[in-house]
Amino acid sequence: MVQGWERRVERLAALDWRGDEIVVDVGGGNGSLLFELLRRHPGLRGIVFDLPETNRDEAALGDRIEFVAGDFFERVPPGDVYVLSTILHDWDDDRAAAILRTIHVAAPPGARLLVIETVVPPGNAPHGAKWLDLLMLALFAGRERDEAQWRGLLADGGFEPVGIQDGLVEARCR
Repeated sequence: MVQGWERRVERLAALDWRGDEIVVDVGGGNGSLLFELLRRHPGLRGIVFDLPETNRDEAALGDRIEFVAGDFFERVPPGDVYVLSTILHDWDDDRAAAILRTIHVAAPPGARLLVIETVVPPGNAPHGAKWLDLLMLALFAGRERDEAQWRGLLADGGFEPVGIQDGLVEARCR
């Protein structure tokens, strides 16, 4: 869960932030990504949402981050911005859409969704995302997605795409 978080947090930190949002890191593990994002944006508050058995040090999260235990197929806490960092590629389209629908139920209209995942480029040229797609399929029945697949998945989950680029898919709650 920690591997590669530095690059992911750089991507998130560079986005425009209102400054007073509540950021929910869905499947946020030990909270390292959210902790670092909030360190760079002092006005933000956060919730790390993950399974109760997740290995974590709640005292290290500080007073601006709360850990909430739960299952993202059942419910997620309310927030202004939802982050899914390398979560959806673990699941097939039906289960990934179910996660998005769970978020949609909790999210207010206009809430932002930030998905940190690869976007498979078009064509037959070799690309790391294409190899990862095969690996995810073989090991987890998950998948990497191209732009059209991301658009369809977001629509199925109740979200409108704002931007789709390799490494970051942005959407808003409809």
